[in-house]
Amino acid sequence: MTSFLGHEKAQRIFRQSYDKGTLHHAWILAGPKGVGKAGFAKQAAQFLLDSQARELSTSDGFDLNDMSQSAKLLAAGSHPDFRLVQRGGKTDKEDKKAREEGIASLEEHELKRNISIAQIRSLQSLFSTQASISRYRVVVIDAIDDLERGGANALLKNLEEPPENTIFLLVSHTPERLLPTIRSRCQILRFDPLNDSQMERVLTTISPELPQDELSALIAAGEGAPGKALQYIDAGLAELESLARDIMHTGDRNNQIKSDLARKLSLKAATPRYQAFLSRAPSMIAQHIKAEAVPPANNPSFKSIDTWKEACDLAAMAVPKALDNQAVIFRLGSLMGSLAEPDRRA
Repeated sequence: MTSFLGHEKAQRIFRQSYDKGTLHHAWILAGPKGVGKAGFAKQAAQFLLDSQARELSTSDGFDLNDMSQSAKLLAAGSHPDFRLVQRGGKTDKEDKKAREEGIASLEEHELKRNISIAQIRSLQSLFSTQASISRYRVVVIDAIDDLERGGANALLKNLEEPPENTIFLLVSHTPERLLPTIRSRCQILRFDPLNDSQMERVLTTISPELPQDELSALIAAGEGAPGKALQYIDAGLAELESLARDIMHTGDRNNQIKSDLARKLSLKAATPRYQAFLSRAPSMIAQHIKAEAVPPANNPSFKSIDTWKEACDLAAMAVPKALDNQAVIFRLGSLMGSLAEPDRRA
């Protein structure tokens, strides 16, 4: 038996609604990206699809049997009473890669911009018949924020007149931007960032061999979101963060640390680490700025914010515009170095 790690309050609310027979037909799972909403949706779906075969449990959460028929069908992507709706790949080649390796294998620029109205309309084949092997039919949309306007209107019809025994689990990173008519027909279940203790428990469960320095770096990088932390798990983040902190602390006036960092990340074999650093660098700069109670006299807060904005823009355009890796890392290092207090600059 397995259970979902973290977000005990959300589990308890969902489970109590189920136990009382008052389960709402549509739930918006709202919270920061990477905090665990999609994982919760997957576990809740298996909980519902297994409901006919489950023995009574006193647990407040999702005690799941990984060897059940539903678990095996979900793992194979072939459960007849379940649909997962996500953005697909931009091309047939990328779509094939997503099917074979999972949607997480695609980079952001390889994904379609939106979930289309055609994807929502395709759900009608699920609704046109009774559930096949489970009591419920479950639809997970990850993320509903990605729905194009026509798709949102098509989904609204299903939410207004929900098919019998069908539960919608709608992952949302920005629920305030959803159509009010959609929000009003759903129950919102909020997911807050995990604390450091919960993050450690999740990360060590997923990767028990993590060295302590790497674990600490991942916890800091995740900022309460395990999914965010996991994207850095193979990047050797502890070393990169140590070098970045040295630059921000000393200023690295002789460029030795910046040059070392740029050299390490410019090699072709270091591409995953390079991309991880691009993703992490703006957050490290933001965390450093927040940690400074009083900005240096010649580095007022507005200048620090401009530094962070430039880092964000540079990190975002580096891969799509195929900018020179070494030059990008050196510039990011220079931006970090500009944050050092004058009397610390080496």
